[in-house]
Amino acid sequence: MSSSLEARIEAAMAALHSSAATSTLWVALSGGRDSTCLLLLAARAVQRYPGVTLRAVHVHHGLQPAADTFLATAQHACDRLGVALHIERVTLKARDGLEADARRARYAVFEALLAPGDTLWMAHHQADQAETLLYRLMRGSGVRGLAGMPKHRALGAGRLERPLLAASREDIDACLADEAIGWCDDPTNGDDLQDRNYLRHHVMTPLAERWPAAAEQMARSADYLREADELLQALAEMDLAALGKHPQCLPRAALCELSRPRQRLVVDMALQRLGLASPPRGRLEALLDQLAWAGPDRQVCVVWPGVQARLWRETLFLLSESETDGPDDSSWSLRWDGITPISTPLGVVRDQMQPLAGEHAALILTPRAGGEKLRLHGQRRPLKKLLQEHAVPPWQRDRIMVVWHDETPAGVLGPLSLAADGWRLTGHADPDGSGRIDQKR
Repeated sequence: MSSSLEARIEAAMAALHSSAATSTLWVALSGGRDSTCLLLLAARAVQRYPGVTLRAVHVHHGLQPAADTFLATAQHACDRLGVALHIERVTLKARDGLEADARRARYAVFEALLAPGDTLWMAHHQADQAETLLYRLMRGSGVRGLAGMPKHRALGAGRLERPLLAASREDIDACLADEAIGWCDDPTNGDDLQDRNYLRHHVMTPLAERWPAAAEQMARSADYLREADELLQALAEMDLAALGKHPQCLPRAALCELSRPRQRLVVDMALQRLGLASPPRGRLEALLDQLAWAGPDRQVCVVWPGVQARLWRETLFLLSESETDGPDDSSWSLRWDGITPISTPLGVVRDQMQPLAGEHAALILTPRAGGEKLRLHGQRRPLKKLLQEHAVPPWQRDRIMVVWHDETPAGVLGPLSLAADGWRLTGHADPDGSGRIDQKR
């Protein structure tokens, strides 16, 4: 067995053991060569770390006739090594192609499986990293994409690690050469229609013939690019803090004072913080161009899947589609006692509204229709004017609910919450702290 591989696994196991008194270590086991090698190494190392429980997980896609053979091989390896195997069968949803759909399904299984403190080991190695760099280079990826696969990252409630990422394919072959343990070759590995297989057979192989250390050097370049990405992320964090630390609301003037590359970085960082998708490069450039040249009264709106970027009152708002979608039904009306939480088409109301004189009142909740007036400080104020004065963005105004008593507005709830003269509004904090109403997202 390769002593270098043993040393890598020993170091990873020791770090895992020192991070928690007890933990579960999962190995993603396909039944192929690489993951079988990783399971073998982990099963031997874990015996020296009694606080670590080793388990394996196999995702059965059912995409090819060999899928059952892979499962049987994985089960046999686990039985031989005394490792419990968790089997998850998945059905793919056709979205982005077979490779991408299968990968998404696997990671969904892993994310759901990991409990807090758990770690998942995957058997990616040096050649996989080199292929990832080439594949993303062909897709025009930036620094983060070209940095390849990280050695470790958060995954669900746990953590993903790749302890063999710096190991060569030759090291893994040498590890298994003298071992009486079975593993399977994926019959689709020879299918050049798959992009990664094409790179492996028609790009990496000729490169290795000319430069034997090609995979090692490319993996090293990915490491350098990861360092560069970490520095860029640190710069973006600094810029975001200088812009007010609110990723959803970026002041236009201060953003435009940054250089264009730093503008791209900070917008991308803000979207990451919000859990929103980054736009295609052309769409991002169009947004930044409009921010630079739009007049002070212009309301810019740039859209990409799942996201809207809007300029309003000299502030760039980054919003999910659900935050900007108007209600499906604008004709509803609900009776409310003013006290009991009530579910509406716009969310759950947790406020209480009661008359100052008396304890109970029969109320009606409706969506804002336009033309309503609210009596405040002895004056009847148009709701439209109040929304403007309180700086409620236009895309939130359709989410306002009006509380009626005897055909007179007693108050409004939603992005703006106000009680009319003679009424008391008591707010109840919602679980996510986003406002008085649990908005439907």
